[in-house]
Formats: sequence, C-alpha cells, structure tokens
Amino acid sequence: MVTEKDLGKLIITRHNKSIYSNNGVITKVFDSKLYNPSDVLKEAMNQEYAIECGLNAPRVISVFLVGKNWAISSEEIKGKTLAQMMIDDPANKKKYIDRLVQIQISILSHLSDNLKLPKLKDKLNNYITDSGLDATTRYDLHVRLEKMPNHYKFCHGDLTPHNVIFDGDKAYVLDWAHATRGNASADAAMTYLTFTLDGDDKGAMMYLKDFCKKSDTRIEYVQQWVSVVSATKLCTTTDQPQRDLLMRNINVVEY
Repeated sequence: MVTEKDLGKLIITRHNKSIYSNNGVITKVFDSKLYNPSDVLKEAMNQEYAIECGLNAPRVISVFLVGKNWAISSEEIKGKTLAQMMIDDPANKKKYIDRLVQIQISILSHLSDNLKLPKLKDKLNNYITDSGLDATTRYDLHVRLEKMPNHYKFCHGDLTPHNVIFDGDKAYVLDWAHATRGNASADAAMTYLTFTLDGDDKGAMMYLKDFCKKSDTRIEYVQQWVSVVSATKLCTTTDQPQRDLLMRNINVVEY
C-alpha cells in the first residue's frame, strides 16, 4: 500500500489537501473526510479533458489510494505562478493580469457539449442550497440565477493567478476541480471575487476592466453574477471579514 512517505517532499497543505513533489511528479492527496472518490476522479477527468481541448494542463499520471485518502499524481510543471510574478515584479502587474485574461478567454473560447462536465447553473444552485443562508435569501439567489442567460462555454471555475504557472513562456493551468459548462461572465465573476477576497480591490478592478474590454462584455453584466457566485464561497470561507464581504455581495439586488 502506498503511504505519504512514498510521495516525496511535502510542498504545501491547504483546503484539506496535501501536495507532494517527487522526481518530476506532483501528487495531490485529498482528505477522505471531505472528498469522495468521485470528486477526485472528476477532477482528474476535467484535467485530461482540458488537454483534449488543446489547453495546457499537467498530464495526469494516475489516481490511487494513499491509506484511506484518494490522490492524483500529475507531471510537475517547474516555474513561477502568476501570483509569484506579481509579487516579484509589482510594477508590471497590469501585464500579468492581461496574460491571465488572455488565458481565461482562450479556455472560454471552447464551447462544450461534454455531458461529463456539470452545468454551471446546476453547480451554483447546489452551492446556494448548501450555503447556510436563510430560506428567503436562498430563494432570491435561485431566482436571480435562473434569470441569467444559459451558455455552454468551458469554464475553469477557479482561474486565479495562483492557478497559472509558467514553464518558460508556456503557461499551464492547474486545479480543474471546479470546471463546468456555462456562462463566461460567471467564470469572470469568480476570478474577480477571488481578487477582492485577497484584499486586492485595485487588482480586481484592473482584471474586470481588462476582461470586459477583451471579451466585449459590459462590466455591469459581470457584476450581476457576483452576488450569486459569492454564495458559493460561504461553505468554505471561515475568515469573518471575508464572510462579511461575501454577505455584502449577496445582499446587493441590483447594480
């Protein structure tokens, strides 16, 4: 039986996942208390589907058990993340956000009829149901969501500077667990929300303006999605100031 000692050096532990590096292989171990086998298998499938679509993602090597926990091993991409580049070179932050937007639009350019990918609206509705919000607020959010247009673009679901890594000039996108088929502006709203939760309001607006310009989308349209996608973060957000921000977003009826 494989144990964690066989996986190499522990790089980081976050969000109930432990990540190891060993001879060009990255292994992500999922806490079985929070992740079912199907969750892990879906993430591996999404990652390989991205490659099938011609996108740059690390190749999945295997999915296996480590004790009671399931794990995914993938090829290791050596390089810097966009997040690290922004820290190391803050004067060129706009350039790095521009690259993030280019990568996101490239992913969203793929229309997906792959039934293996869940519909974005179905996933958001489930998150709203499990958000812990009162019945009236949940109903309001479900109604808002149903009124939004249905699209079938390939959405990453968590495209942040931390999930883009460069090997030379080639960019790879990591963490495909939240991939869906749906509305591009919802995907953009999630990225925008991540910037704000990190306390980077300036970067959030820089990103939003750049995305809307390059995708020919009204800023107000992306903002309409913010209240809905904010509810999806409540289940995993414990930091009180961040929860307060999410609640303010959720309580906005119109922009």
